[in-house]
Order: sequence, then structure tokens, then C-alpha cells
Amino acid sequence: MAHVTVKGLVIRETDFGEADRYITVLTAELGKIEVLCRGIRRKKGRLANAVGLFCYSEFTLFSGRRYTLSDAEIDTQFWGITGNIEQYALCCYFAELVNMAADADSDVSGLLPMFLRALYALDRQKRPVQTVKAAFELRLASELGFSPDLTGCAVCGAAQCEAWSLLLENGALVCSGCRKRVGGTYYDMPQGVLDAMRYILSCDGKRLFAFAVNAQTAEQLGLICERYLLYHLDVHCTTLDFYHSLFQMQ
Repeated sequence: MAHVTVKGLVIRETDFGEADRYITVLTAELGKIEVLCRGIRRKKGRLANAVGLFCYSEFTLFSGRRYTLSDAEIDTQFWGITGNIEQYALCCYFAELVNMAADADSDVSGLLPMFLRALYALDRQKRPVQTVKAAFELRLASELGFSPDLTGCAVCGAAQCEAWSLLLENGALVCSGCRKRVGGTYYDMPQGVLDAMRYILSCDGKRLFAFAVNAQTAEQLGLICERYLLYHLDVHCTTLDFYHSLFQMQ
């Protein structure tokens, strides 16, 4: 049985039997893989920590009909995430999205660095959950080939407008004069929201979460990015329901 050494981020845990656990690991080299960790629920210390949720570790695996854990060493840990319920819920939502996206036919090589940067932005840089969520959703839509076209009005070509709208069905930007001529589901796009979305789609990945907006813009941006991504993925995420429930209780 051959050994494989690979670095990856644990994005899912599934208990199996009395003490075993399957973990889903997102890697750069192998994509998304499932790893059987025999007896891991009875173990403590270094190995158990290295296979924990949202740990980025170096895994040594037996490669046969399936991957089986031999050893693991933590590379980067984000312990603060698990101690903050809002951050933890948001990252569980990200993990559910990435788990689904990694099954798609699209090139998903950008998913791992984007997820790691989101974890870093939340845990180390203390970026607001609302803007991290919106940036992750919109950039993920772009990674999967659903990027909206925000260059100008898709109907008349106008580059300037006092009141922009986003057409949900195809991601087209439409000016106020053309909106009445094209049917569909529209979201109003204040200039601050449009500027933020353009930044998210065009910036270097290392700067994806390095922006700030006021509270009203953050709320509008969050709504549009969430609705846009979920419409084009055509999914319902239970982790997102839990995330939203936290704010309803406040």
C-alpha cells in the first residue's frame, strides 16, 4: 500500500462506527478527498488536533481503495474560529459551499487559498463576518463561472447611471432607463454596493477581504451576494439557516 503526503484543510467530519471518523480534506494537489481516520475519536493530543475541523495540516496517508490516515502534523490552526459562534457558523457555511463546489466540473483550484484567507481574515485580522461572507460568496460565484458583468448597462451600454440594478437571472447590470424594458428579478445597486462588488471580483486574491464599507452598504451587499450565489448554485444550505438564526436571536 503506497504512502501519499499532502497538505490540506479539513472541511467536514463524519463519525463512523464506535471510534472511527471520515474527514473531508480540501487539497491543492488532489482536490477534495475523503480520509478514514481509524480510532481517532479515542485519541487525544497531536494527531487528534491535526485532523480537527478547519485545521490546515500535512497528512500522511495510505493510498489504496480509499485514503486512510497514517499520520498528520498541524501546519496552521484557527482555534479562535471554534470559540466564536458567529465565525464558526459562517465557516461551516463556507465548508458546505466548498464541499458542493468541489464536486462540480469547473476548475476549483482557487477554493483552497480562498478558504484559508477567509479563515485568516476572521481569526487573525478580525474582519467583520458580514463583509467576509459577501466577498466569499461573490468570489465563489466567479470561480464557478457565474460572475456578474458589472462593466455597464447590458442593454444600452451606458457606463454611468444614477440608479443601477442587478438582474439576478443572468448577472447583468441594468440602468434605470432600461430596467422597465427587461423582465426579471432585480436588486437595487447603490453605488457603494456596486463599487464593493467590482472590487471583490477584480482584486488580487490576497486582498479579497481587505475592504471596508458602512453598515448599510454591508447589509445590502450581503443580501445581493447571498441571493446571487444561491440562485446560480440552485442549492439550499442548512448551515446558512443556522448562521442567520444567530442574528435573529440578538
